[in-house]
Amino acid sequence: MLLFSEYLRDLLREKKMTVSALSRLSGVERTALSKALTGQRVLPYDALDALIYHLRLTPGEGQRLRAYYDAQFEKEGLRRARELVGRLFSDLAELDFTAPAFEESQLLMDLDGYAGRRSIFSGATNVQPLLRMVLSQELTRTDARVELTVPPTDTFLSGELLRRYLDGRMGAEVSQIIAFDASGAAEDISLHNLECFCRILPICLLSGRKYHPYYYYDNTIAARYTDPFPYFLITHSCVVCLSEDGGQAMLLRGEDQVNCYRRHFHSLLSRCYNLIQYTADPVEILESYDLCTDENGFYMIMDQPCFGRFYDEAIIGRYLRSGLPFHDRLAEVARRRFGRLRTAERFYTLFTRSGLERFWNTGSLDDFPTAFVAPFPPEQRRLLMAALAERIRSGDITGRLLESGSFPDYLSMTTSQRSGVGFFTTEHFPLQDGFCSVQIREPNLCRAFHDWLTHLPGSGQVLGAEETAAVLEALAHTVT
Repeated sequence: MLLFSEYLRDLLREKKMTVSALSRLSGVERTALSKALTGQRVLPYDALDALIYHLRLTPGEGQRLRAYYDAQFEKEGLRRARELVGRLFSDLAELDFTAPAFEESQLLMDLDGYAGRRSIFSGATNVQPLLRMVLSQELTRTDARVELTVPPTDTFLSGELLRRYLDGRMGAEVSQIIAFDASGAAEDISLHNLECFCRILPICLLSGRKYHPYYYYDNTIAARYTDPFPYFLITHSCVVCLSEDGGQAMLLRGEDQVNCYRRHFHSLLSRCYNLIQYTADPVEILESYDLCTDENGFYMIMDQPCFGRFYDEAIIGRYLRSGLPFHDRLAEVARRRFGRLRTAERFYTLFTRSGLERFWNTGSLDDFPTAFVAPFPPEQRRLLMAALAERIRSGDITGRLLESGSFPDYLSMTTSQRSGVGFFTTEHFPLQDGFCSVQIREPNLCRAFHDWLTHLPGSGQVLGAEETAAVLEALAHTVT
């Protein structure tokens, strides 16, 4: 309710209109308007048309007002889940891939020299340098490996792993066990589980498939109050046990202690589920797209629009490179894949203007390199964009132009109601050659990402169907 009230107040201020004037023009009772502005009453739905007309709102403003109105009837948890997912993608869109301004060039002392005879470290100013020292020393090994049960909500460790992967200095294999909350109702999205995943997805994408998260379900995610150090991190040379708030640490360096904790970690691991699956194989990536597609629906967000509704046998045969060693496998998967997309009852494609213009300029596909798929010539580009505009207008395709900065230009995501969610790096991903996909199957997480994507077309973050179709047609007419 607050979002609707705040936005309506902002509109009144921008349009320089009083509550009395709007009430008189729109016919909406003044008391009802005043209470709606303070969040004390929900206006009847029919009142929206009059408000939008007499406030002289643009299509985008009207769409946003309706979205905020609808949000008044949603569960608070659902709204917060959408905010978490939206913030994740906004943060990924702003991720700085440039070379670091500085880096650790050498360790001034080893772990023994730093820790001395101490085994207990208290306070962030002591615990954080210890963790940095332990990670840095482990990374000097060619067989570096880190295993931990520290939750991703520990922002220091999650940030440290992300920074090292981003800087290209994290060659270690990392395995992390995460406790997922199972205490809520099955149909509700767990905000704890979603927040954990939002913290590790950037690490998954940047790790070069070296980061491996696992999970188990627990009815309580609070650490046992009788254990001062419920979490631990293991390297070849030591174990660091951590308090629940990360403010205290215990350092164990005995060989028998390290071996004991490692055996315990692998015993736990045998009872956990893989949270994600990776692949970099082009055929498997296309199959992954298919696995994340419902029988009656396809839902995708990427910088470029998806034209898969229009890829028939002739287009596949003409543009798929014939000299590929895996050509026959890829062609077979493509025929099966796009055959489904041509007949899917629901087809969602959300994209940005910059991605659309890039396709218009080059004819190449972000999610498949030109080494695999030849660029489309200008006439084919024009036909595809015109066809997409026509289907968006008819309602056969839910296609929308996204607000800039709301989704990273190096990623695509495909969601489904029941089959899983796939995240795919594209041609613009700066840190690796080729492509990689990350898939999840955990039902609660899949529901969160699917709800976010299917909610977007009615939100204020996109252009409407008519505006989107008009942009496509305008570009299609300028292709030469």
